[in-house]
Amino acid sequence: MEIFCLHQMEQHTKNTVNGAGNTVIFFEKDHQKKWVEHTFDPCAALKPYIKGYMILECAENTVIETLPSTTFSLNYILRGSIQLTQPDGSKVKLPQAVSFGITKRFFEFTFSDFTTLFVVIFHPGFASAIIQKPLNEIFEKFVPMDEFFGAASNATLIETLQRENSYEQMVDSVEQFLLQRISPDRLDRSIYDSISTIHAHKGLISISAIVAELPISRDTFEKRFRNLVGTSPKRYAGIIRFRNLFEQPLPAGDLTAMALRAGYYDQSHFIKDFKSNTGKLPSDCF
Repeated sequence: MEIFCLHQMEQHTKNTVNGAGNTVIFFEKDHQKKWVEHTFDPCAALKPYIKGYMILECAENTVIETLPSTTFSLNYILRGSIQLTQPDGSKVKLPQAVSFGITKRFFEFTFSDFTTLFVVIFHPGFASAIIQKPLNEIFEKFVPMDEFFGAASNATLIETLQRENSYEQMVDSVEQFLLQRISPDRLDRSIYDSISTIHAHKGLISISAIVAELPISRDTFEKRFRNLVGTSPKRYAGIIRFRNLFEQPLPAGDLTAMALRAGYYDQSHFIKDFKSNTGKLPSDCF
């Protein structure tokens, strides 16, 4: 999960977490932060695949939203519980070990008192080295990790993490678990090069321009991209473009400036896309 904001969103502040380099942005007013984050870099052997680890501790009941995300994550609830709010307003309790795919919209979670969450955040596209399943089947879904690693393995890992005496020991245990399951032969360099290209252009590049630099057809590229990354290249670029809105300060209330910087041609298209992704108007957040 890429933690984003609390309710009562009005004041815009930005904080980049040390270590894993994950951007955490809060919109809040007169609201004391109710959680503590601890972030860690992966070991050298896992650095090509893993962006970082985050241990999130909530002392009291907290509602948190996540930005549209380009990353796949493994999430271990070590203490307390987390509920996902459904579109109809109902809440679903998440399993203790659950994976989270790429998303194009916001998700809302309720963390109970004294919740501890351990998150493994993959580099975009590299989860395919450990998940033997087309990642587009997990788009905007939470999938219990029992489907990937087996109930017994997950239960053993969670019990191990709960017994560890330090965060560093938790990270070591997770890394031993992952190192036994990595399959580098599933990686595809052309896909990762295209991801880098999309990021370099902040999502403002056509798929035709990307394919022109690759030794494969557009159909083959798009199929591989969906399977290994988790969504189509066009949708992925759109998520990157949308996330750019939150990567740097913008003039408060200047919707035209926001739209242009994010690559939209007009303000109305920007507002429509923003509401589609977030359920909110830009004026509610900036």
